[in-house]
Amino acid sequence: MTQLAGVARNSMKLLRQELALAQRETVEKVTPAARSAAMVAGGGIVGVYGSAYLLQAVVRLLSTRMPPWLASLLFGGVLTVAGVVLAGRGSNQLKNLDITPQKTINSLKEDKEWLLRQIKSRLK
Repeated sequence: MTQLAGVARNSMKLLRQELALAQRETVEKVTPAARSAAMVAGGGIVGVYGSAYLLQAVVRLLSTRMPPWLASLLFGGVLTVAGVVLAGRGSNQLKNLDITPQKTINSLKEDKEWLLRQIKSRLK
């Protein structure tokens, strides 16, 4: 039975190491997701403030050649398209991101096989 107790201790140690690996791997994979989300949010905020100031300037410029409502409509449309493109890029990056801790999953499978071999060899 002492051999099985040793296997149990080693298994617990191995499990702790696997959990630490999973944590590190998850942080590594979530970091790009956080950056992409920040890009989406930042793009939205910059787009709102930038569009307000640029809209005002461009509308004033264009209103010397056309009615102010038409100048607002044209430039507002251009800014809206730019904002949609920026948000779409960030959204696509988030969709394509895989945060599954694949190394940990593979390592756990190997550990399971090792543990089963250890138990079988100790029971013989």
